[in-house]
Amino acid sequence: MNAVIRVKDNGCGMGADMLEQIFDPFYTTKFTGRGLGLAAVSGIVKVHGGEIDVESIDGSGSEFTIRLPLLAD
Repeated sequence: MNAVIRVKDNGCGMGADMLEQIFDPFYTTKFTGRGLGLAAVSGIVKVHGGEIDVESIDGSGSEFTIRLPLLAD
């Protein structure tokens, strides 16, 4: 059983070329010196035994889904 966190926006979305790279360290669409955010999030989620997925359509927003395993008492 997992805990699920979903974050969805109605922004500009991303194309397939961008989706392939968004979890790469230092990948950014912004100015130089940015780009660790999603790589760090992905690393934290994986260290805790979880997974992160993203769905996005260029021009229609994005949805990130994080699944983390529940701990037994």
